[in-house]
Amino acid sequence: MSALAYKFRADLWRHKGRSLLAVASIAIGLFGVGTIFGMIDLLLAKMDAAHRLSQPSHLNLILRSDADPGVLQQIAALPDVAGIEALNQLNLRFRPTPESAWQNGSLIIRSDYTRQLYDKSALVAGNWPVSGKLAIENLSAQNSGLGLGGNVQLQTERGVLSFPLDGIVRHPFVKPPKFGGQAVFFGSVADAKLFGLAPHGFRQLLIRIRQPYSEDKARAAAVQIRTLLAEHGVAANATLLQDPDRHWGRPFLAGINGVLEIMALAALALSASLIVNTVSAHIAQQTSQIGVMKAIGGSHLAVAGLYLSETLLLAFVSILVAAPPAALAADLGSCRLLAIFNIDCGGFELPYRALAYLVAGGLLVPLLAAAGPVWRGATITVRDAIASYGLGADFGNARIDRWLQGLAGRWLPTVYAAALGNLFRRKTRLLLTQIVLVVAGAAFLSLTSLIASVNLTLDNEMARSRYSLKLGFVNDQPKPMLQEAIKAADPDCTIETWRRLPLELGHDRGMFRQKGSMGLQLLALPAASENYRPRIESGRWLQADDAGRAVLVLNAETAALNGIQPGDTVEATIGRHRQTWQVVGLYRWLAGSQYAVEPVYAPLETVEKSVGDGSASLALVSAPVGTREEESGRLRLLSEMLQQRGVVLDIYNTHGRQEQREFARHQFQPVIGALSGLAAMLAAVGGIGLSGALAIGVLQRSREIGVLRAIGAPSPTLFRLFMLEGLFHAILAWLISLPLGYWAGEPLAKQLGETMLGVSLDYQFAAAAAWSWLGLILLLAAVASYFPARKAATMAIHDCLSH
Repeated sequence: MSALAYKFRADLWRHKGRSLLAVASIAIGLFGVGTIFGMIDLLLAKMDAAHRLSQPSHLNLILRSDADPGVLQQIAALPDVAGIEALNQLNLRFRPTPESAWQNGSLIIRSDYTRQLYDKSALVAGNWPVSGKLAIENLSAQNSGLGLGGNVQLQTERGVLSFPLDGIVRHPFVKPPKFGGQAVFFGSVADAKLFGLAPHGFRQLLIRIRQPYSEDKARAAAVQIRTLLAEHGVAANATLLQDPDRHWGRPFLAGINGVLEIMALAALALSASLIVNTVSAHIAQQTSQIGVMKAIGGSHLAVAGLYLSETLLLAFVSILVAAPPAALAADLGSCRLLAIFNIDCGGFELPYRALAYLVAGGLLVPLLAAAGPVWRGATITVRDAIASYGLGADFGNARIDRWLQGLAGRWLPTVYAAALGNLFRRKTRLLLTQIVLVVAGAAFLSLTSLIASVNLTLDNEMARSRYSLKLGFVNDQPKPMLQEAIKAADPDCTIETWRRLPLELGHDRGMFRQKGSMGLQLLALPAASENYRPRIESGRWLQADDAGRAVLVLNAETAALNGIQPGDTVEATIGRHRQTWQVVGLYRWLAGSQYAVEPVYAPLETVEKSVGDGSASLALVSAPVGTREEESGRLRLLSEMLQQRGVVLDIYNTHGRQEQREFARHQFQPVIGALSGLAAMLAAVGGIGLSGALAIGVLQRSREIGVLRAIGAPSPTLFRLFMLEGLFHAILAWLISLPLGYWAGEPLAKQLGETMLGVSLDYQFAAAAAWSWLGLILLLAAVASYFPARKAATMAIHDCLSH
């Protein structure tokens, strides 16, 4: 075995602690890269595959009332319509047991479940529904406690009937219960009469347009279909547009993926800084050996090749360590998120692209990080190398060195002053260690500030919504009856009624585009209403003197798509009435995701004057409600009272204000969980970096430790010296991370807010979290410093001086 090969093995094997530290430094960054990129790849691929497998409709129209089958032929004859399927979806009330409270849900009835054309549901277990038996949707079964073999009671035209649950069905497009989705059941067409459905009527249309698909083409076809339905007296409550190749949940993940990718690369970059630190210390420790190698003929390239080969071997081991858990974590993480979107995860799959990134990063990043320190060591002169005793880099004559020395000597005990001085002795190592700890701290503070910003935004939205409960009705109801029924159930409340109408907008610049993909909806409210005031971006909100005037408040993003500013006019078609309206304000839409019906606000007095019929679609109830339980109880009481009068509630527009806040918060839980995991990983990187820096410091200051012990320094003093150095590292990193966490938290909150809620979050820095992070980083520093400090305290004088 050659001398270089012997040294190669000795460096790696005899210093196993340092080798393991280097492997851990590289592997943890690679784990982050493999997990995050793997999870993104698996998520998007499986989401799109499941979407295409369901044969998604391009247009999904949810109708307000039964439509006659005769209109289907007219729709099918439209030039851009390639196929059509009709089905029924209606709201109902159910309860798991006779003793349970009634809950709102929905029922889907298809004519033939074995011959579905579009938006195909999949049978998970049991059987498709037949006469007298129902199936329950997969997410509903998981969250309601109802399952295969159980029974559920439904309110029907014949009173309360019990149905056995004979199947579990996975539907491709249901709102997750945690986000406010209701329970969904599937029934047979033979039972349609039990729920008041016409024998051959339908309330939902699934439509495909002719190829090639384009969003503009789909929107134009939707306008034609809604116009045709309006001629037959049928209004569309919502119109959903779906891209046939891209899953509807992609927009939810768009902003998240960008943040996760940045943080994964940050973890890899932090690993690189640990490698630089480790290799620099290794070279500094072996400076005299480098001098000997060069003195006996070793060239620059030979010395550099030796140390780079060591780094390459450690990188290869790190890849082997990081790849399997990264692939497993990517699969588990993607499966958890896929479950939210009701997608079957399937079998284990390797994220090949992410593993390729992991291997490439695992080989290139350590080599690039080590190249600088290795080359500096390889090019050192023989004289400088042999003259080095590993005791350099002490305080110099720089101004900061003199200032710290004077400050510590005057105000701190000797051990504290020595620990503070040791912190700044090797400024390069201090910088690299601080980078790791500071980034971990900034990530923690940004995350907690994001959570605080979500809560502040939702609190502000609650302040803009001054009602307690909102009741939506499937069919418009007479105002006097609603006032009487609600007052009878709750005499202390006040009631305000709104009108909801289908709407088509147009202007002279071509087709009217909109931000949401479920169509526009006119919400007519009293001009002087104080119950709700959206976040106005420009222009103004409705005023009392707008009663009787044709004025609108429009979504700001939709206005931008059409080049509309406050003061411009648009052509509005409400039912069969067409009129010119003026846009007086633009609002920002909280929880205005791509998949929601987009409201356009107008004075109720004007709408009633135009279309007549003073009925109500919504009732806003203001009542003293304290807790979430009180809200649910009051909502249940009013719902039961109205149901007894034959009023069918619209489950998608019936909720409490606090309930909506809770559902909005749940949308952030997957993101917060992922960011929390990354913040924990970055904190682990910081702990490894600090422990490594102190361990290397013990090795490089071995002679110094021996001298201190020789002149009588006790073991507890040496232990305290290194523990204090670690704690000083933590305090310094905490001070630096505070402004960085504040600076980084605001753009993160802005991006995630716009991705998931449609608005920039109202930013709030989590000041209390700053003190939490101080406690956490001190604990992390204490754990990371313990073993290096213990080693320093137990080293023998002979071993120290012979180092």
